[in-house]
Amino acid sequence: MSWHKHLESSWFRSDMAAASQPHDVDGNVTADYWLAWPPYVTDNTADPAHHSNVLRRRFKTRERAMAHADKTWPLEVHS
Repeated sequence: MSWHKHLESSWFRSDMAAASQPHDVDGNVTADYWLAWPPYVTDNTADPAHHSNVLRRRFKTRERAMAHADKTWPLEVHS
């Protein structure tokens, strides 16, 4: 398994791609959807990894967010 639990609402891979629910500053979940985060940061707004694109895509389950991250940012490419 390439995914590791940080919190019940926040999971990550060894390359730091992540699937998580939005949290407030105290770590409390603030939404019932999941986000898929890339293993890198970019300023390119056309890149699916740009934060505006990440925040736009919402998933109903953790597994769907993880599957999206695995497909969009394969582990072997960014590790």
